[in-house]
Amino acid sequence: MSRPRSQSLPLINTPHRYPPYQYQRLSSPRHIRIIQLLGYDPILSRVFISIAEHDLSTLPERFTALSYTWGSAIETFEEMHHSAIIGPDKARLSKNPRDIELVVVPPEALETFKRSDDASLDPRGSMVDLYTTPVTTITVTGNLSNFFRTYMTQTWPRRHAQSQACWGPTISLEKSTNFWIDAVCIDQNNDEEIAAQIPIMGEIYSSAGRVLAWLGADEARLSVFRWWHDTAYPRMRHVLHRAGEKGILSLRASSCFDTKLWADVFGLAPPVELGVTNWLDAWTEYWAFYRTRRYFHRVWICQEIVLADRLQTYCGSGELSWGDMIGFTTLLGTIHWVDAIGTQCRVNLPLEWTPSIRGFGIGDLFEVQQQQNSKIWQSTGWVRQWFATISAVRRRGCFKPEDRVYATVGILQQLLPPNTPLPIPIDTTHTPEQLFTFTAAAILKNWPELSIFAFLEHNASRAFSSLPTWVPDLSIDDFPWPLGPFDTYFGAGIATSAPLKELSVNDCFQDRATAPIPSFRHIDPIKGQFALRGSKLDTIKQKYPCTHVYDMKLAELAIEVLANLPVHYAHDLVQEEETGATRGQCRVEALIHTMTCAGMGFSSSRGSMEKTSQLFPSFRRWLLMSLSQVWSGIDPVDRLHPAHTARDDVELQKRRAKMMETMTNVGMSSKFMPCMKEIEEMARMIIAADRGEGQWPGLLEQPLEFSDQIRRVMTDRCLFTTENGWLGICLDTALEGDEVWILEGGAVPYVLRKSGSEVEVNIEMAGGETRTSKAEGRRFGGETYVHGVMNGELLDKAGTGAVQWEEVVLI
Repeated sequence: MSRPRSQSLPLINTPHRYPPYQYQRLSSPRHIRIIQLLGYDPILSRVFISIAEHDLSTLPERFTALSYTWGSAIETFEEMHHSAIIGPDKARLSKNPRDIELVVVPPEALETFKRSDDASLDPRGSMVDLYTTPVTTITVTGNLSNFFRTYMTQTWPRRHAQSQACWGPTISLEKSTNFWIDAVCIDQNNDEEIAAQIPIMGEIYSSAGRVLAWLGADEARLSVFRWWHDTAYPRMRHVLHRAGEKGILSLRASSCFDTKLWADVFGLAPPVELGVTNWLDAWTEYWAFYRTRRYFHRVWICQEIVLADRLQTYCGSGELSWGDMIGFTTLLGTIHWVDAIGTQCRVNLPLEWTPSIRGFGIGDLFEVQQQQNSKIWQSTGWVRQWFATISAVRRRGCFKPEDRVYATVGILQQLLPPNTPLPIPIDTTHTPEQLFTFTAAAILKNWPELSIFAFLEHNASRAFSSLPTWVPDLSIDDFPWPLGPFDTYFGAGIATSAPLKELSVNDCFQDRATAPIPSFRHIDPIKGQFALRGSKLDTIKQKYPCTHVYDMKLAELAIEVLANLPVHYAHDLVQEEETGATRGQCRVEALIHTMTCAGMGFSSSRGSMEKTSQLFPSFRRWLLMSLSQVWSGIDPVDRLHPAHTARDDVELQKRRAKMMETMTNVGMSSKFMPCMKEIEEMARMIIAADRGEGQWPGLLEQPLEFSDQIRRVMTDRCLFTTENGWLGICLDTALEGDEVWILEGGAVPYVLRKSGSEVEVNIEMAGGETRTSKAEGRRFGGETYVHGVMNGELLDKAGTGAVQWEEVVLI
């Protein structure tokens, strides 16, 4: 005999153990499981649910899809060491010793639940007889456990179903109680089911009535984070709306840590009531909110946020405005404060905090979301948009490396034309190396250019050393500044309808986006081979390695390169204004263009030849500043470093003698070269300042555009010259004797290295036939900039035999 309903809730602290829930096979790849929240027992930490199977096509806007991170919601970093902020929200939530247990009520027992507007969400517990009903359980841990506890404790389901204005937009009772949660709704022990569900995850999130983004129960730094959005952001937006472009330019030239700026322009002071006494700490708290929450660094949020029709964001018991978060981050990017904030906050925090995501972790998502919603990819191609998503995912964390591809499949599915099969196999038995190779092959087969090569990392940095050298290791986000990405204007190996210099930017991109795939391009992802056409340009004769772009040695190497070049660089011809005669470009100008990867590289960091020419005076100041420091033997930055050692006078004299010899060989061949008299004079000022007998030369404190350019493009790269006098930059891992090639479809030249072994390649011919050939395999060695070929000059001379294509096999 069953017990009375009023006594159906067990009131004991030791819960009865019920058998685990047994997942049943889904009816089809289009079916998903939906859970319904029925009740909550806070004493025993139990949430009562039902699980039902549905055809996805019958569920538009009838459920909530949860977006969250597995495991802990918070990174396990140390507390800040410079900032002693103790605000009202600093205390962590006390750990609950008991994880939430989901009690799955079978369908036949659902009718025993009390039915009224909020009966199914009675916080006092379930109304089912647990002694006679065959319930089963699913245990959830960590962040998901905290979600269920917070969601049910705060009576969110009933609150969201109410229409009171204070709770925001109305959410139907159905949407607030019906959930799709991957950890519960997918059988995580069934690889076949996981593989079937991955392709439809994008549709799940786009079909949901809402996507609930759960940042975690921890509310640390939340008060300061809210203050920035609720107080500072509206004020900044109002001021900039009135000031317009002039106000934006003014803020770009200002410091975001300037107390006077905030008081005079925005009428704001740091929120002392929240424990913040200065602007550096205020920004640090804001930056740390993003940095400590693992949600923003999780791969799966990309498609969950980008495809969400309605997104609500919650941290602890309160809602955050995703629109304000995006708007404020975008504003900071517009006024160029993002890098400065990130740099200073990293100084203000322990080393464990230093890895970061530009835009606080959401700026890149907003860009992908904008492109997705604007349908711009319909004209630029799905490949480019898909790789933009992969790039956003690549810099985030995951439990399995394969997720960096699988987490983009939902977006990819929507990018493809209707009824188009996925270009990559979804097979959970594939290794990361296999999946990354299939991904690279899919991009190269469907995009005419070799843009993916711009995102290859150093071989030494790879987590998977067995990857083919032409395949990016998507498990890491550590690659040099791209020279030939999807939006570059370079075209060393790209055929266009007219010479590249004669095309406008729009015509160039349109011409290239609609170009056919090169006819000779054969990929064997199983063997890891990529066969294409190329033309060997030259062989690297001499490298000029430098440990870091801020190392003064780079300036010494620059003048050494100049001394080894002819006065006029023969590979880039210019016409003299007075005589009309054609001659080689001045070697100093050629060097400046090379070190900044200038020419026609269309992006925010590389302008036109005319734009780059504006860097010439900055180059002179940089050279004068660096060589003066070398001559003085004092590095104003290095001397502040704890590991700084006293200068070696013998070594200093050797460097001075070599500089004098090199500068004599270079001579005053350009007005952009400082003379030795200037160098020695500034060196004397530096020595005097170091002794406390004067001020440091102002030149050392001035921002230099040239330094900013080389900081991007020269990091992890070095200058080189070839046997036939070409000048360029390459990865510092390249070796003298490596070859420089123009590859068909490549925006820039590339370094290739002979493997010393012959490989057998199967080439698919027209008509379906296959021919087998043997060739020496070559290993990919990275992008290069070679001055004089970047704009397709050699292709424009194809009729003269400047380019002779041959088959190349990358391994």
